[in-house]
Amino acid sequence: MEIKDYVELSRIQNLLNSFSGITTFEVMVVGKDGKLLAGKNEFHVGENDGSCDIIVDREKLGAVVVREHPEKDAGQAAELLGMLINQFVNLEYFNSINSGRFDTIKNDIKKSGQLVQTINEKTSHLKGIAKKQTILSLNATIEAARSGEAGVGFAVVAKSMQDLSNQSAGIYNDIETSVGEITNLINTIIEAFE
Repeated sequence: MEIKDYVELSRIQNLLNSFSGITTFEVMVVGKDGKLLAGKNEFHVGENDGSCDIIVDREKLGAVVVREHPEKDAGQAAELLGMLINQFVNLEYFNSINSGRFDTIKNDIKKSGQLVQTINEKTSHLKGIAKKQTILSLNATIEAARSGEAGVGFAVVAKSMQDLSNQSAGIYNDIETSVGEITNLINTIIEAFE
């Protein structure tokens, strides 16, 4: 992993320019290979210059180096700028790795919404079947009554069909209510990601 993989180096350069303008220190950022990432090319590190490592996810990716100034402490300046650059680089790193995760989560939530819609449609079909069962059981009850004593056994079966149909309709209503609540929740989550 390298800093330039997920940070625009021009943004680091802008931070260095601002710091140099305020403090008059010369500063640079080098990668873990020691090559210049931002700062002035003619900058050569001296033994009294201050530096601070850039650490991301416990890995050293480079360093901030501040050239000694006769009137100011380069070590303290390097430490301060190093903290700023570290925070910036870490934020960019986490932004980089999380942006893909958020897109994946967003897509998965949309797929979940589509699956819930499919469940809702299937439940509606089942409710239609339950209504037809109710009508059939009523017709069977009527025919059993017409048949008199010969239709008594058939009337018991028709009554059982009616009871099952009513229970099924109640279950389908509960499922429909739950699916509606899940749909609203998923829509709220999708809106939060947009």
